Amino acid sequence: MKDKVHTLPSFATYINKVFAFRSHLPHLADSRHDPDISPQTIFLALFHSFAFRLPSMQQLETDLASPSLQGWTGAERAFRDDTLRYSLCGFQLEPLEQILVDVNRRLKRAKVFYPGRVQGRIVAALDGVEVLSSFSRCCDSCLQRRVWVRDQTGRRVEQVQYYHRAVGCQIVNSPVKPVLAWEWLQPGESEDTAALRLLNRLPSLYGSKFFDILLLDALYAQTAVLETARKMGWDLVISLKRNLPDLYQSAQRLFSRRPPDCGYSECHDGKLYEIQLWDTDGLPFSGDNPQPMRVVRSQETLTRNRYRQAQLTPYTTEHEWLWMTTLDSAEFPAPQVRTLGHDRWKQENNGWNDLTQNWAFKHGFLHACRHRPKEASPTGESQMVPNRGLAAVTLILLIAFALVSAFALRHSKLVPRFHHTTLAVSRQLYTSRLKAPPPIRGPD
Repeated sequence: MKDKVHTLPSFATYINKVFAFRSHLPHLADSRHDPDISPQTIFLALFHSFAFRLPSMQQLETDLASPSLQGWTGAERAFRDDTLRYSLCGFQLEPLEQILVDVNRRLKRAKVFYPGRVQGRIVAALDGVEVLSSFSRCCDSCLQRRVWVRDQTGRRVEQVQYYHRAVGCQIVNSPVKPVLAWEWLQPGESEDTAALRLLNRLPSLYGSKFFDILLLDALYAQTAVLETARKMGWDLVISLKRNLPDLYQSAQRLFSRRPPDCGYSECHDGKLYEIQLWDTDGLPFSGDNPQPMRVVRSQETLTRNRYRQAQLTPYTTEHEWLWMTTLDSAEFPAPQVRTLGHDRWKQENNGWNDLTQNWAFKHGFLHACRHRPKEASPTGESQMVPNRGLAAVTLILLIAFALVSAFALRHSKLVPRFHHTTLAVSRQLYTSRLKAPPPIRGPD
């Protein structure tokens, strides 16, 4: 504990020893032919860029002129960001996904997810997120929508906007909250279609019981999702809204005729919650699917302080929430279902918001990039490979997100003692790169 900072050698030793990080490197490949800079070096360079929280590939290009960083990435010389782009646009995605899966499996094997279990169950959440949008740049995989904007004269005009959206599944109740898997929406399909495809892929990646409880938004309250969860052995907690009118109205009519089943108060983060709960079993999911569902309703009065006219005054708001769930009422009482329903916000706060604000998640790396390798088409003509740059960069970012979080929150003794943030840990790793050369070099 001589130095109150984290060093790159300690980080490298940790990920190599605990996650066998470099054992995955020989499986990485891209679409280039006989490249001067190997795919392994490209991967390590971008991985360190995300671990250091560098803002762009141009900054990474500048840092790659340093012999010390060349040593960590296994590069024999400095190379430009054009080389990064050219390689990543044709990168093979399956080996990257296998690295992410192996990291998450090792995290579970090390019982990293155990502190956040609920009644011994591991909790995950699934939701969609928009990664980028543009009015001028598009690619073959872009989704399209028409939006109203104001032109230079102030008039409202309708324009076509291109965007990318994806669905991700994330562990939400443990100190380390890695993303388990990722699925991009394809042109012409809806978010629930991509979500169902991801749910069907998860067992082949992890096994059906990698987690036990899945938290979902009301958009995914569909018979196909219920059947998939039943087949995989997952319990569900789903927000209930008016998109299921029969179940929603039946629950509201039933709850309006009786007093709440329980009431209590909670106080945390300077906010006071007055909570009343209703709980019932056996309501049919829909007319086409009479599967009985349990519904929990929560009426909450939130009181918090705010400044008005230079004075701190209390401010009160009313909220109502409904959830349907497959959890047993004897094992999971209504207050616990309410807590799980609100835990879905952790994916927004500790997932998408954290990645966006601190990891350049929505930077739009390599979107619509035309600097790509070429391959022979079925007719024998030379054509550019499909652009896999955005997908490849996203997977590398998620790998770095999981490993840096595990290093800071589970391995480091400095974080709990000196209250370092994960952002501070990344900055310390970046600063330490200029010190002694690494004990393990990248592959040739």
